[in-house]
Amino acid sequence: MDTQERIIVEVFCRECQVEITLIEELADFGLIDIINENGLKYIHPNHLQQVEKIIQFHNNLNINKEGIEVILSLLEQMNQKNREVKYLQDKLRLYE
Repeated sequence: MDTQERIIVEVFCRECQVEITLIEELADFGLIDIINENGLKYIHPNHLQQVEKIIQFHNNLNINKEGIEVILSLLEQMNQKNREVKYLQDKLRLYE
């Protein structure tokens, strides 16, 4: 993957006014993925929305890493159930 497609963690933190240590802690805890390459740390653009959501949970709502992990898990379960419902609704329409 080309490094131009990635966001440098330091730049992201400066722009979003977030401490680099927070991003490192979230990565160490397994909530976000950081790419280490050539001495720099990167965030993949596809993960940017998720990282921003996690930072909002942490900074705006004062939710700790464990709480964020639970919230993300519940949101994923909810999205999965919504996909299942949509699939079943589409399947049911075939018989109407």
